Amino acid sequence: MPVSAIGASDEVATSPTNYEMVEAPTAYLLMHGGYDLVTRMYENGGLFVRGNVGFEDFFMFGFSVNATNVVGQGTIQVQTPGIGLKFKVLDEKISPVALAVGWDNRGYGTQTNGVFFPGTQKGFYSVVSHEFKEAGYLQIHAGFNVVTLDNFDSNEDLGAFFGTSFAVAQPLMFNLEMDKLLSDYWQFNANVLFNVDKPLRVGVDFRDINRPDLFSRIIRVQYMGFF
Repeated sequence: MPVSAIGASDEVATSPTNYEMVEAPTAYLLMHGGYDLVTRMYENGGLFVRGNVGFEDFFMFGFSVNATNVVGQGTIQVQTPGIGLKFKVLDEKISPVALAVGWDNRGYGTQTNGVFFPGTQKGFYSVVSHEFKEAGYLQIHAGFNVVTLDNFDSNEDLGAFFGTSFAVAQPLMFNLEMDKLLSDYWQFNANVLFNVDKPLRVGVDFRDINRPDLFSRIIRVQYMGFF
């Protein structure tokens, strides 16, 4: 869930566990011992599979594999697998905001010189989040990132992002974000997610809403569990 997660004992988590909006991260992590597997199907027959594991209350790590032309015609092209590492520096239990830093080179689409297009890799990033408990399921997030330090170009590799996560009820969740704001290619993205049951949720990502020529819909399936 975007604001809380169901634990192995079927109790609602005391801290938010949604670690991303659409393509940008939040300052939250999976619960200790929690894991998830996310599958995204995108244009050109692409398939993006990503997994994450939560450790204690301050660290999360994961992997990804990506390939184009998996569905449809053409030769299947498998890209280099990616990894993600995320540390929570501040927790809202003791601070006004949650703060996290991380490295994530996991992305989908085509890959040129180690950089994916259209996304979602962030490289090095820092992000803050805050949950308004009095407003129910409402959060805000903001951060910045550097995609790569090799041949650094501020017009392409330096980015900023912000957005919000909210739900009208626990089973139905929404995310809105502005991403890549400092680069030549900024995005307005959104998604809707529905919890089919406790471990499984499905949804649709709406990417590049601000660009009619590139606007696309991406199917997302996520399975969550505990070791």
